[in-house]
Amino acid sequence: MNDALTSRLGRLNGVVAKSLARIAAVILALVAAVTFFDVFARYVFNKPFTFTVEATEFGMALIVFLGVGLVTHNNGHITVDVLTLRLSNRIRALLGLVINILALAYLAILVWRLWLQAFFLLSKGDKTQIWAIPLWPVAFVMAAGSIFLLTGTILYLANTWLSATGWHAPPTAEPAARPFSE
Repeated sequence: MNDALTSRLGRLNGVVAKSLARIAAVILALVAAVTFFDVFARYVFNKPFTFTVEATEFGMALIVFLGVGLVTHNNGHITVDVLTLRLSNRIRALLGLVINILALAYLAILVWRLWLQAFFLLSKGDKTQIWAIPLWPVAFVMAAGSIFLLTGTILYLANTWLSATGWHAPPTAEPAARPFSE
């Protein structure tokens, strides 16, 4: 694997993750609008919407799993680097390698379990209480969105591997650094 390959894959991952995050932003706006109009209808007409809780639950699940890929791609997760900033670049890269391997293992299990849950909901046929909307489509979208959390971690792991082995300079220590979008 070389820098050109990780750069191309990173750009592709970024385009898809950014598109999914835009969809999440639209969903966030819809959740905010539904909540606003529900509160308005409740206090002005004393007639709240019956579906607000379901819409908010679906919306929040989609917002998280469609947006997390972009956060991972942009290395925007919260990090505490008080100790690691005092380490050499080589040690920091090796520590990053270990951490990213552990994160990848955890995330692989998470994504796998999300897919299993989606198939379980499909076979079970659960629906929401108010609108009787099937739960499985949202579960599949969540599972699909989580793939970009995993691919972003794989790309960051590849970048960290290249840094640790001396193939290129290590990623910057800034939390908002964008190692794949050069």
